[in-house]
Amino acid sequence: MGEIPRWLAGAVKGFGVECAQKLAGPGEAEAALRTPLERLLRAAGPELGVRAVFHDEVRDTERRVRPDYGVSIDGAITGYIEVKAPGKAIAPTALRGHDKVQWERQQDLPNLLYTNGTEWRLYQDGEHRRTVHFTGDLYDGTVTTPPDFEALLADFLVWKPVPITSLNSLVTAIARMTRLLRGEVRDQLEAEHAAVRGGADERLQPFLGLAAEWRAMLFPHADEATFADGYAQTVSFALLLARTEGITVFGESLHTIGEKLRADHSLMGRALQLLTDDVARDFRVTLDLLARTVDAVDWNRIRRGGRDTYLHLYEHFLDKYDSALRKRSGSYYTPIEVVEQMVRLTDDVLVTRLGKPRGFADPGVFTVDPAMGTGTYLHAVLERIAANAAAHDGPGAVSGAITRAAERVAGFELQMGPYAVAELRAAEQLNRYQAAPPDGGLKLFVTDTLDDPNAAETQLRSSLQLIATSRRKANEIKARANVTVVIGNPPYAELANGAGGWVENGGLELKSKKGNKPILDDWIVPGMSRFKAKLKNLYVFFWRWATWKAWESTPATDDGDLGVIAFITTSGYLTGPAFAGMRTYLRRYASEGWIIDCTPEGQTPDIPTRIFPGVRQPLAIGIFVRRTGTDNTTPARIRHRALTGRRAGKFEALAATQLDDDGWRDCRIGWTAPLTPASTSQWDTHPALDDLLPWYSPGVFPTRTWVYAPSSGVLERRWSQLIGEGDRERKAMLFKEGRDANLKKIKPRLPGDDTSPTPEKPLIRETAPKPAVARVGYRAFDRQWVVADPRVMDMPRRDLWAARIPGQVFMVEQHRKIIRSGPGVVFSALIPDFDHFKGSEGGRTLPFLHPEGTPNLAPGLTAALTGTLGAKVAPEDVVAYVAGVVAHPAHQDLR
Repeated sequence: MGEIPRWLAGAVKGFGVECAQKLAGPGEAEAALRTPLERLLRAAGPELGVRAVFHDEVRDTERRVRPDYGVSIDGAITGYIEVKAPGKAIAPTALRGHDKVQWERQQDLPNLLYTNGTEWRLYQDGEHRRTVHFTGDLYDGTVTTPPDFEALLADFLVWKPVPITSLNSLVTAIARMTRLLRGEVRDQLEAEHAAVRGGADERLQPFLGLAAEWRAMLFPHADEATFADGYAQTVSFALLLARTEGITVFGESLHTIGEKLRADHSLMGRALQLLTDDVARDFRVTLDLLARTVDAVDWNRIRRGGRDTYLHLYEHFLDKYDSALRKRSGSYYTPIEVVEQMVRLTDDVLVTRLGKPRGFADPGVFTVDPAMGTGTYLHAVLERIAANAAAHDGPGAVSGAITRAAERVAGFELQMGPYAVAELRAAEQLNRYQAAPPDGGLKLFVTDTLDDPNAAETQLRSSLQLIATSRRKANEIKARANVTVVIGNPPYAELANGAGGWVENGGLELKSKKGNKPILDDWIVPGMSRFKAKLKNLYVFFWRWATWKAWESTPATDDGDLGVIAFITTSGYLTGPAFAGMRTYLRRYASEGWIIDCTPEGQTPDIPTRIFPGVRQPLAIGIFVRRTGTDNTTPARIRHRALTGRRAGKFEALAATQLDDDGWRDCRIGWTAPLTPASTSQWDTHPALDDLLPWYSPGVFPTRTWVYAPSSGVLERRWSQLIGEGDRERKAMLFKEGRDANLKKIKPRLPGDDTSPTPEKPLIRETAPKPAVARVGYRAFDRQWVVADPRVMDMPRRDLWAARIPGQVFMVEQHRKIIRSGPGVVFSALIPDFDHFKGSEGGRTLPFLHPEGTPNLAPGLTAALTGTLGAKVAPEDVVAYVAGVVAHPAHQDLR
């Protein structure tokens, strides 16, 4: 161990003596450390050759999240200090309550010192660097330090951002700073709300006004958390975009940076100015720290990692920044191997079906990606055009071909982060081919594709007019451009009721022409009301927008009403009953179609087989084309093929696929029939189970597993813990509140003598010491108990509870899934859970008896069977026959 420098030994001794004096008096122990701490650190500055200034104004007593001190060197904030009371544990694993919440925010700071006066922990760039312990006791003033405390102080005070030279270090550093900025915006909004509640003028609160205008312009359905996220991502990626242009972003005002950025990236430059021109001084500290971090980015070094460095930039950023947000937003960017083959096949459709000999490069072809993300599809389209131009006209023709084609490709994106990356990639692509940008710039827009393109313009202040102009240009394309190709990977979100814009709800012009009927209603057919919620999925909204845009929105030209749609989405529309109207529409409007099943393995396949490793849902590529003179009275010919094996093998098979090779099988031709290959046997002539038993329902769907247990005693203990919990937040965490079940919601009692007698009052006021419990078929071979209380279930399925009567048999099938081997139906005498069939995939329950005791059989079924067989057939015989068919060895492979 080395020798302790004299100055350090003296400074620490003085620190201990002063702490003892302060701690002997009144006041909080934590506050008693502040003055001695400042003296200690000020003494260190000159000895280490830095001019450090310590700012205690960075702390905000209202928010209680910011650190106690900021440290500036030469006028720039370089580090932060958080002070805890003497003796208080400061290791992250020991933190609880508010201290834990505070740490989760502060750990994103790039240079952070945590101390309780005797333990000193230094964190830099998200990693724990050093810990030093003083010996002795602050209360008696006898503390000493080991020599390595000098190294800790030196590391802290002379910190500078490490040059960022790799993609991984880039996304890690920027994700942390963006997350920190998001938290600051949330805090600022709450502080301004508190000021308004205290009597302040809301019109003078800059962030509340900014959030309102931002929503009015771009995101009408966004809450303030969404605005905070959009703000943070926009500022971060605008600064990154500036660095790619060689603009210095540290030491320059953000307004000036925005002005320089507007030369080539007008929307991002103006957005940066709009979001940062009017912010409080203490908020600007975080913006300056972000700018200093971004200034350390060395784009030239990063670009050496590959030709398209930016391909997965945003996807990797989201993983580091907020993986839950990535899942919610459906931000799983399509592998380039899939994108390139979808573009190739679509180009072939343009040439061979629509008479466009130059494919995407044909002067009559306009291409739109309605969910652009980081622009991968549009990038691949331009690459395809470049390759074709080089092959047919020579390398010298590529530049002009790209410039002309860029006039006829457009992308829409809702999030500013991926939009900025798309702009970056497009600009670099044009530069690589020495192609001039088209007049008016690239047609990339921040907009909600599903918004009404004919909505009246919102009146906004002049500083927002550039964004308003961008929106108008996007709406012009949506409403009036003759689009030939719609291609991409739309977002996926179930239960997206209300998120479909005018596609779902209708718009001004549609209401005047269609009597308030939204275009999505064209896909709603009689008898599907129970499945209507399944149609309310974001990817379905995009399918309906694409079909309208390519085939319906513009009048016929000399080329006729023609266009092609190529999407990769989840494959539910191929077989699900909710999509019968969608399948009818596709067969009626399309001239021809191709389905490529990317996940024949079904739901949640083995990860090595997945096209998107992080996506559990089955996926399919759908390509549909409409030609001039298509007969709407004859179902279109639609072909199907499946990609099998591991991921690399699927990519190879996709690359070998041709539009007219012999690897396709014709799909069924019925208007509403599944978009799957027609059976080569008599299978399609056999009745489906719901033809025999028409009433069916999904199983019980609590969406929380704590309501199930193998014994009623376990449920009683859980219930007692929940009801007895006095802390509201802790109670909500134990309950796991959701959309349709929470502590304040009341629901009608479930049928049955064994169900809860008091669901008319909310659980927050429940005092019953024990819950009502009932036996349930949790899984096919797993009988358990369930809390028989509708307040703890999102979807309890009241009709199934009413059907628990003597003689009942619940038949459960794995609905719409391919059964590779084993039974297609299981049977239960107990009310089944939603996942009863297999434990991971939802099925549906077909009860033998209705709640009033009558058989759930198709009208006239038993009479018809009696007449055909010449022997009396009772309702029970039908169930016995179904069971016999399922159990027979000849039917154990139900393909």
